[in-house]
Amino acid sequence: MQVTFKGDPIEVKGTQPSVGDKAPNATVTNNKGDKVELADVIKGNVTILSVVPDVLTRTCELQTKNFAEKTADKGYKYITLGRNTVDEFNEWNKENELNVDTYTDADGEFGKAYGLDIELGGDVRTTRSVFVVDKDGVIQYKQIVDEVADEPDYDSALEAADKL
Repeated sequence: MQVTFKGDPIEVKGTQPSVGDKAPNATVTNNKGDKVELADVIKGNVTILSVVPDVLTRTCELQTKNFAEKTADKGYKYITLGRNTVDEFNEWNKENELNVDTYTDADGEFGKAYGLDIELGGDVRTTRSVFVVDKDGVIQYKQIVDEVADEPDYDSALEAADKL
């Protein structure tokens, strides 16, 4: 699969899970620095998984803020995942006066499990994407954003989560 970044093609490594598939598990690190299983984090919850290449960039910041605002009064879980460090995510939350539930994929296990790894600026990152997972851990919505510099389709993801 290919996406683009500012018009230049980028290869997305791996195979992405499909709607109807069980959400792959991966070990990720929470904002306290503890390694946790993603399956345990989302278990029993309708969850929006918002995946960003780098929360310190403008579009990723917008994606994270917009989902935080749009899910604040919803009855489902919203988490952001990316390759940023725990400290970067925590500092971002502090600077933006938010408390977004963030998980770092520093070891790359999530990116591999979901087939989302891209090379961007010489670094391996996760490509911009959104997954909605139901209470049984099954993917009900997926968007791999075609142009990494663009924001995802918030309304479609929220609509999918609202139906669950």
